Amino acid sequence: MIKLVALDLDGTIVNERLEISEATIAMLQRVQREKGVKVIIATGRMFPSTLPFARTMGLLDPVISYQGAMIRDVSAQLENVLDHPILFHQAIDPDVSRRIIDFIQEHKLHANLYVNDNLFTTMLNPHSIYYKNISGVVPQEALDLHAVHTAPPSKMMIIDDHRCDEIVEALNRDYSLHISVCKSRYNFIEIVHSSVSKWQAISNLIDQWDIRPEEVMAIGDQENDLPMITGAGVGVAMGNAPEHVKAMANYVTDSVDNDGAARAIEKFVYGHLPLEDPDSHESHRAGV
Repeated sequence: MIKLVALDLDGTIVNERLEISEATIAMLQRVQREKGVKVIIATGRMFPSTLPFARTMGLLDPVISYQGAMIRDVSAQLENVLDHPILFHQAIDPDVSRRIIDFIQEHKLHANLYVNDNLFTTMLNPHSIYYKNISGVVPQEALDLHAVHTAPPSKMMIIDDHRCDEIVEALNRDYSLHISVCKSRYNFIEIVHSSVSKWQAISNLIDQWDIRPEEVMAIGDQENDLPMITGAGVGVAMGNAPEHVKAMANYVTDSVDNDGAARAIEKFVYGHLPLEDPDSHESHRAGV
């Protein structure tokens, strides 16, 4: 029996237009109402850009953000986004993050730094504009990341179109004991504390809820989703996922544009009961 469904956002239930289909929203609400299944978001996004999607889907269980580095309570409707209580936060060791900033500046890399739910970027350019568009968060330009390194960062990100594999190799060679590095898109390198992953955050919650790993269904589309896809009893890869992610999943569903997440829930929770409106491809955009 599935008792919890953990969902990535971008490329899983949120399409390139920053929309969630009405069929997916209906399925998520239905599975909570009819089956008592918990539904949680597990994303690399910042918390402020994640909360609107949780509200759109009517989710009240805690939200996992920053690749698992933060869990926040969203059960109450609070006017100030940052007033939502932090249930868990594991930032990067500040000595390590300072050394990574040195690496970024030495190699003139475009990078984002996430400190106290603020987004700082090395330069405002097409990459930062694209990230603003998909995250709904306006980055603050910081030519010197050391100057805004006022607290341990929840996450760091390097964005590069051509050298990602080389950068990942260098970071793993020098800092593997201190950080976890993965790609969330072909050109996004995500850096978090070595103990952090989406699955570790999910494990934190299910321990409290007395839910076993085999009772968890996790759905994602990228390399950063692999810990939860392989840790859950039912690990689902989206049809639009890279082949190496699909190879690690228990099941490969349809693409995000064809309501793949809803169809996977239909299969494993409802046993092939049809979607309420299988031909509908209307979508809903969160207020970001």
